[in-house]
Amino acid sequence: MSSGAGFERMPGFHKLESLWIIEYKAVAREPVLTAPAEEEAKIEVEKLLDKKLAKTYPDLVPLIFEGHAAFSGNAVKGLFRHLISSQLTNAGVRVCVQNVKLGRKGVPEGREPQCQPENPCFVCTWFGTVSRQGALHFSFLKSVKPIGEVVARNPIPMIALNEEFMGVSERAFLLVVPLKPGTEFTGWIKGENLSKQIIGAIKEVVDMSKAGFVQFGALKTRGFGAMELEILKLQKYSTRPFELKAEYTEDGLQNFLKECQEEYRKLLAGSAGM
Repeated sequence: MSSGAGFERMPGFHKLESLWIIEYKAVAREPVLTAPAEEEAKIEVEKLLDKKLAKTYPDLVPLIFEGHAAFSGNAVKGLFRHLISSQLTNAGVRVCVQNVKLGRKGVPEGREPQCQPENPCFVCTWFGTVSRQGALHFSFLKSVKPIGEVVARNPIPMIALNEEFMGVSERAFLLVVPLKPGTEFTGWIKGENLSKQIIGAIKEVVDMSKAGFVQFGALKTRGFGAMELEILKLQKYSTRPFELKAEYTEDGLQNFLKECQEEYRKLLAGSAGM
């Protein structure tokens, strides 16, 4: 396994050299279910459907935030962290397992015990630990159009995955109301002292999404959740003084992302500089 010394370490939280913001969009390729919602949301969605259902209310509906369908920033962060961690592990780059994630079998093959604060791995540096936030901050991912325009009008009946949805007749049945394919979301990722490697890692996840391998929300194994991501704009700010130093859009954006992705792939190949 690589020692992990090949990744470009950030200056540290005590020294703020640059601030970054990555604006992006996500478009549903399949029906999508955001995080399980509260009972009030089920009632609201049932009213939007305006039709008689086989149940009093649907069982699974989208999360609604300020009138729009949404994924929490925590959900988005978790997906990026999982994909990047798994890719680095396969490449033999040092990636730890947080103690709170350890199961009975202990540290899985290819991973290491939780990092020491003074020597974080690539993933802990950028995504943080239980006791320390990382250098990346993820916004809510909100639908561009209001919930009434993006929710599917015909609930999908499914076999339940959980005894919670068992009916009196002991038939496992639930009603799912997803968002329609084509639903567009927008959000941002903010960062401190970002390296080309971590920007390249984010670009790598974007590329995975274009092939259909990035899935958000619930029921991923049942045909839900595939989302295609696209980075729209990237800005870099200096901190002494605070001012916009660079803005990447269109061809300039694609060239910069390609450069960053090449640096990340050197890390995956074990040829990154010290």
